[in-house]
Amino acid sequence: MNTLTLDPIAYVVVAAVVHGPNADPILGKGLFCSIDCAAHEVRDLTVALGLQEQGATLLARHSGRPIGVAVTRGGRTWAVEVHSTHELASNG
Repeated sequence: MNTLTLDPIAYVVVAAVVHGPNADPILGKGLFCSIDCAAHEVRDLTVALGLQEQGATLLARHSGRPIGVAVTRGGRTWAVEVHSTHELASNG
């Protein structure tokens, strides 16, 4: 059986609360042509969340993709990740 794998059309950056009081997800600014291009938005959005909510931030890589984590004084932990447009469609 052959499986068809589509190339991503674009990448987006999404910040979502993974621990603590609920909050709506935050989309990064725009679409990106590659994971490397989206890495700058991961950094910018992570730092902005840390400043906005007076918290600490961390940048790292997981499975070859940049990730950001912001732990805020309000008790939220945000994960900032890069997703392909295909992944967003499949996540519902």
